[in-house]
Amino acid sequence: MDLNRRTFLQSSLAATGGLIATGFAPSAFSAQGLSASPSTEGALTLYTEFRVVPSQNAQVLAAIDALAKDLRARPGFLSLALKQMSGDSTMVKNYPERYKGVLATAYLDGVEAHTQPVFYVLFIRFNDAATLQASGAAQAFDKAVLPHLHPLLPTAQGPQPGPQPMAIYRGLFVTVAAGDRKGIYSSPAAIRDFLRRPVDLPERDTVSVENHVMVADAGHLALEPQVAALLKIAQGTYQPMDEANGVGLPGASDNRHYRKALSTEILRNVHADGDLRAYLLHGVWESVWDHENSHLDPRFQAAVAPVGAAVMVGPVEPFYVTRQLVTAA
Repeated sequence: MDLNRRTFLQSSLAATGGLIATGFAPSAFSAQGLSASPSTEGALTLYTEFRVVPSQNAQVLAAIDALAKDLRARPGFLSLALKQMSGDSTMVKNYPERYKGVLATAYLDGVEAHTQPVFYVLFIRFNDAATLQASGAAQAFDKAVLPHLHPLLPTAQGPQPGPQPMAIYRGLFVTVAAGDRKGIYSSPAAIRDFLRRPVDLPERDTVSVENHVMVADAGHLALEPQVAALLKIAQGTYQPMDEANGVGLPGASDNRHYRKALSTEILRNVHADGDLRAYLLHGVWESVWDHENSHLDPRFQAAVAPVGAAVMVGPVEPFYVTRQLVTAA
């Protein structure tokens, strides 16, 4: 896929179409680059960002449901999660604390106000490169979902679907480390087990957070232990530190309490983008306030410093709510 790495985190608004780029730069639709070497070790995620005209939302949800049922029967399937972008983290950008949470529901509010489309991210997880490729997941997405992603253009006869779908982003990511409240996982087998038991069920009303960053491709593997240390901080710290159950108290707008992350995950794009490499730092929290308050903890700030120094593009950290989740039988 031909990505312009310098616009990886661009945010642009088209007044006529209401298109805002999410974490990654939008690119022309293409299946090119969606293959990985069979020797790529570990569970793979076909990751897709796309946007939907609200009038097409019901059709897209039905198409994703049908896609999930189809893929669930394929060998190596681990899970499929559809998440709607709901807001943006302000604390990741080190804004003053008084701005905490002000964008927590910005994208949901935009949809309700009819000023923005619906933004989605789709995680399709498989055991390995071989089973993901054999599943035909990318092609199945093209058939089931892509026809519903055309923008509506004004015509004399009223709004009509445009000739091309709206630009989307998709890539292949390998999970290099993960954690939950039970432990930290780094081996391929342990990560697969982690991915088989997602905690972000729609009915739990959790908030997912994705930190989109790019680092220099040269030496990116040497940086991963530092990123993994940050993951351990998210899984191991909470406020107040003397809370009896060892998970913390609920965060709120008027306190600095927070509960441990429910789960955390580091995903690396299997392909470089020029001289840069994309990472997703994906976390699931009980609330927006838990996440935002975690960024105010001095322990987190100390751990993030060496990682932040290596980030060349980003961070952008949207919030998401889970709309659909399907796991293996």
